[in-house]
Amino acid sequence: MDHTLKRIIIARTDKIGDLILSIPSFFMVRKMYPSAEITLLVRKYNYDIVKNLKYIDRIIQIDDYRQKELLEKIEYFHADIFIALYVDSFVMKLSKASKAKIKIGPLSKIKSFFTFNKGVLQKRSKSIKHEAEYNLDLVKKLDKERYEETYQLNTEIILDDANEKAAEKFFKDNSITGKILVINPFMGGSAKNITDEQYAQIIKKVLEKDNTITVIITAHISDEDRGQELLKMVENKNVYLYANGGELLNIGAVINKGTVYFGGSTGPTHIAGSLQKKIVAIYPKKLTQSIKRWGVYGNNKVSYIIPDMNTKENYKDKNFQTYDDEIENQIVNEIMKKMEA
Repeated sequence: MDHTLKRIIIARTDKIGDLILSIPSFFMVRKMYPSAEITLLVRKYNYDIVKNLKYIDRIIQIDDYRQKELLEKIEYFHADIFIALYVDSFVMKLSKASKAKIKIGPLSKIKSFFTFNKGVLQKRSKSIKHEAEYNLDLVKKLDKERYEETYQLNTEIILDDANEKAAEKFFKDNSITGKILVINPFMGGSAKNITDEQYAQIIKKVLEKDNTITVIITAHISDEDRGQELLKMVENKNVYLYANGGELLNIGAVINKGTVYFGGSTGPTHIAGSLQKKIVAIYPKKLTQSIKRWGVYGNNKVSYIIPDMNTKENYKDKNFQTYDDEIENQIVNEIMKKMEA
């Protein structure tokens, strides 16, 4: 091992799903440099995902600082390596401010060529690889031989006692047992989704096929009103809403206690993937939103439904126009298969 490389900063400062798909890279940096000090830079809303990873030494929530303050602070870590798994103008400033002798990041924007001295040419918009693999390619740039010698895939997120207790309380308060379908219907809009009404119809059909199943709709507290409307649409005593105002991984603990998970291309789907749950996921065909780029990584228990597989779709619309009864039945049948498996 190169003993001069003692301190490593890794930045991944965007969305929930993106961060989860960076976990294999965080783990591989530790595998390659077992005695290095590793610092992660993340957004505050993503802190819960990584705070229990024991192979990370320090986590900086970049929202806790004014930009100037963080730029000044970053130099004091005396980093030998700065790895940007996601790049924007501020991340490039952080990389320069770190004064690390090795700066790794995707060469995509013109400024990135002047920022990263060990950059990797990546045109992620072409979506020729999975997002997790694009991230791992940046780690590999550190030392290809060592990377290949030590390679091990790890996508694991860690639920802590507080998460488990929050889920247990919800299950106990509502006397939930038996077969459980967890659904996360609400997304930020980075990929197409079906409507709330269409989610309601899927729930109704699942319960028509098996009325012993309990359905839990998960949502952030900001979507609680939409969740309540969804409950009204379904009108079934076997359907509950878990509107989470606490730690992000409370939803993970609810998902973990379920039998099957159903959702679109969003953070909770990747949480379910990391927890190795049985999943039915609805994704668009469009390359930049597709399974190839954004599918669940490191979990072979996923069935994908692609409504626009054989049709044209208007991608300016946030919902699928091509969704129909056939797709609905396909989703319901896949959920039932996984329930019985």
